[in-house]
Amino acid sequence: GGLYHYFPTKRDLVLHGLRPEALLRCCQDFHAQFDQLAFTDPQRYIDEGINVVVEQVGFCRPAIHAAMELGAESFWETIETLLSSTSLDFEVNLRRVVPAASDEELHRCGRAIRRTICAALLDKSIKTDELRDELGMLVTGHVSRVC
Repeated sequence: GGLYHYFPTKRDLVLHGLRPEALLRCCQDFHAQFDQLAFTDPQRYIDEGINVVVEQVGFCRPAIHAAMELGAESFWETIETLLSSTSLDFEVNLRRVVPAASDEELHRCGRAIRRTICAALLDKSIKTDELRDELGMLVTGHVSRVC
């Protein structure tokens, strides 16, 4: 009964992982905990960002699959918001790690990250460690190309 206090319907409960408020809360928690690293240790900030993205994928994935089955109208809008904000955040923070990178190079890395996250959200077989490694390799590969 307590769940219905927070989630009026089963649909609200199942789709909670896609609600902008839930996603925003995770971002706020990350920034509150790690923002200082953006200036003192940008590489660790990126690494921690990858960890948060991996956790978010695990949090959102069940709701995404439920939304596809339920035909939730806001499914693609939510996915677009999640992917765009995450890839943009990586681009901004990669600028701190690799100040010599061009905007195009950063944007290409952001798009690669976006594709990897999208695949992980839709593919139930992608494991947490595998996603973390793939994101790390993407960032490392793009950084090494510029340096």
